[in-house]
Amino acid sequence: IRDAETAEISVHAALTGHLVLSTLHTNDAPSAITRLTDMGIEPFLLASSLEGVIAQRLVRRVCNGCKEAYEPDEEELKELGMEGYEGVFYRGRGCEACLGTGYRGRVGVFEVLELCDELKTLITKTQDSNEIRRLAREKGYRTMMEDGVEKVKKGITTSGELLSAVKS
Repeated sequence: IRDAETAEISVHAALTGHLVLSTLHTNDAPSAITRLTDMGIEPFLLASSLEGVIAQRLVRRVCNGCKEAYEPDEEELKELGMEGYEGVFYRGRGCEACLGTGYRGRVGVFEVLELCDELKTLITKTQDSNEIRRLAREKGYRTMMEDGVEKVKKGITTSGELLSAVKS
C-alpha cells in the first residue's frame, strides 16, 4: 500500500467481507497503524477492518556445514538486551558449502500484532505506535528482536545478522 487511494480501497474491501493481504513499509507492526492513519484512513474504519499485522525481516542462516559454538562477550549480550545470559551462540567458520561466508540461506524474524477488542478500541482513541505497542505487549506481543534472539540462541542466525536487520 503506497498511497491513500490504495489504502482506502483496501479498507473498504475488508469492510465488505473480503480478505485483504497487502504489504506496507514500516519499521514494525504497530507503526503500520500510524502509517495507515497518516494516509488518511479514519481510525474507526481501521479498527473495524484490520485483524492483524505481521512485520518481518530476513536474516542470513548460519551454515550447518561449518557451525561452531562460542561464548558471547558482555558487549554482544548487552546489544541484544541479554545481560547475564550464560549459554553459547553459534557462527559459521566458512566452508565449501557456504563459499567461505559462514552463512547458507535465509530465515525470517517476525512479529505478529493481533488486534483484540482492546487494541481496536485504543486505535479509535490514539494512533500513537508507542501506546499501541505498550498495550500489545500486555497482550503477549513479541517483537522481531525477541523472535530473533530466540533464533540466535538456537544457532539459526548470528547476533550480527539480527542487529543489522532489526536494530533501528
